[in-house]
Amino acid sequence: MAEPNKSQPEGLDKQKMKQILVPALAVAAIVILVGLVVYVSEAAAPKTMSDGSNGSVDDPDLKELSTGVKCRDLRFGTGESCPPGAEVKIHYTGWVPDGTVFDSSKDRGQPATFKLEDLIVGWQEGIPGMKPGGVRKLVIAPDKGYGKRGKGKIPPDSTLVFEIELIEAHNHNHSEAPKDVTVGSGKPMSDGSNGGTEDPGLKDIGSGLKIRDLKEGTGEPVAEGATVTMHYTGWLVNGHQFDSSKTRGVPFDAVLRPGTEKSVIRGWERGIPGMKPGGVRKLVIPADLAYGPKGRSGIPGGATLIFEVELVK
Repeated sequence: MAEPNKSQPEGLDKQKMKQILVPALAVAAIVILVGLVVYVSEAAAPKTMSDGSNGSVDDPDLKELSTGVKCRDLRFGTGESCPPGAEVKIHYTGWVPDGTVFDSSKDRGQPATFKLEDLIVGWQEGIPGMKPGGVRKLVIAPDKGYGKRGKGKIPPDSTLVFEIELIEAHNHNHSEAPKDVTVGSGKPMSDGSNGGTEDPGLKDIGSGLKIRDLKEGTGEPVAEGATVTMHYTGWLVNGHQFDSSKTRGVPFDAVLRPGTEKSVIRGWERGIPGMKPGGVRKLVIPADLAYGPKGRSGIPGGATLIFEVELVK
């Protein structure tokens, strides 16, 4: 009868071990799960900028530079502003909205040198105006980045967030502003009429700004300072088309007064009032009512601009 008495303590020991091990394993599993959740959450969280400020695409302090390109200056530089088309030396970090970094010159410890004309449109439009030593946040829509094709770690249709530090900029755009010539026969207005600056139907409304209505609209005319929705196409006087909302298939919202997020060049502020919904107008805008002596991406300094604008609403 000794054998049964010997097995009883062994059974009790196993039961005690289960009572100890099962809760311990459960606690360990919870700790691992919590750690995994924290890791995933941190990986998915939007990055902050180097100054600790908002790094998300929903930053309320962003300013719209152009359609699809927004910026906020984290630090202003000094010296000459970076011109369009310059060669720039920069440090940069780029990430997609979930916080994933897809490229960084700082990780490599070496600044990068680029010609702006070789880069995505969002950089061509977002870097000019910076000064050496300045740091800028850029939020770039997919159609001004890598679009539907994506690139490397960048999925298709990704909005991009960049922090860019401008080290130096050199202007290699020595092209002169185009001479005033009639826009070539391949660039008339949509009604087939004269698309050049020497259009006898143009009316000078002051400061060299000229207009001609190609189609009269109906309803209430646009007041000064109004908010409008437009379709537009813009050319240089040599016939080169530099922008068009119709190409993108999306009308453009604009505010016809300065100092707002969607404010526009002065030639639009003065040239669009008086139009009626459905109307189409030709504008010839001198450089001092457009982008002045510095120009901007795709527009040389001192350039006169020609627009065809359609008032949607």
